[in-house]
Amino acid sequence: MKLMPTLSTGAVQQYPYVCGNSGQTRAFQFADGSEQRYLMTPQRHTWSINLRLLQEAEKTAFLEFSKNALRSQSVFQFTDPLDGTIYPMCRIAAAPVIDCIDGVAQMGIQFLIAEAAQ
Repeated sequence: MKLMPTLSTGAVQQYPYVCGNSGQTRAFQFADGSEQRYLMTPQRHTWSINLRLLQEAEKTAFLEFSKNALRSQSVFQFTDPLDGTIYPMCRIAAAPVIDCIDGVAQMGIQFLIAEAAQ
């Protein structure tokens, strides 16, 4: 099982911490106007990983990991930085975006992780 790389500080993500839940619902409307809603698919977690002012080694590790995981659509283990919960079935959902900033620590990367169906 692949593990997502960490920063030199040991953290998985920098602040601001952005996460959410997603799922599909269906609503039935009855003749009397009332509605009943139910969940069609299980709710899954998503995380927006925003990394700024990365050192070259950190940038290379995260960029290589995210591009390989996106290309192969392989699953990996992700630890939620908020509560420490380990999600064993995650995928990169959006291609990494690279920001360039002048200075010693010059790179930033942003990508989206989504919990995969089991």
